[in-house]
Parts: sequence; structure tokens; C-alpha cells
Amino acid sequence: MSRRALGMAAGKLVLSAAAVIKPVVPQRLRRAIDDRFFGAVFQVTRVTNDNYDSSTREVPAALDENG
Repeated sequence: MSRRALGMAAGKLVLSAAAVIKPVVPQRLRRAIDDRFFGAVFQVTRVTNDNYDSSTREVPAALDENG
């Protein structure tokens, strides 16, 4: 079995399991899980994109008189 066929079979298995479980899970819980997951993904990508090519440079900390 090729890697692609194995990946497709695994994907179909996950989707079919989700289709069976979805009606059992309350809609409010599904929405909360969805919001948390995609909110986390958005936060991770936002932090990366906010600092992309902003032309800012880090300035080293000033040393105290003993340094």
C-alpha cells in the first residue's frame, strides 16, 4: 500500500468516525471546541504575521554602571 493510499484511508477513517460522533456531541460543546481550536490556530499565525517584515530591530539592553 502506497503512502498516499494509506493517508487517504486514514483520512476516510477519521471523517467517518467524526460523522458517527458528531450527532452525539451537543452543539454547544461542538461550537466551543471549534472556537477554541481555530482561535488557537489564528493566534499562532497572527503572532507570526504581525512581526513579519516590520523593519523593526531589537535594541540591546543598556548595561548598568557595573557592566
